[in-house]
Amino acid sequence: MFKPSLVTIIKGYEPFDLLRLSKDAFYDVVADEFPNIVISDMKLSFILVDGEISIRAEITEYKGA
Repeated sequence: MFKPSLVTIIKGYEPFDLLRLSKDAFYDVVADEFPNIVISDMKLSFILVDGEISIRAEITEYKGA
């Protein structure tokens, strides 16, 4: 069964500080946006929002919800 990707823009953090986190810690930050799922895989990209660099997280594999 196909599940759609879930997308969020990570706010409240400096993008380059986030990249210094361990993989597990980074997943925890993204999981705060989606408390009812367990994230298995995601794609990250830098985007420009209102003149500031942000990180876009696209959750491609997850369990729950």
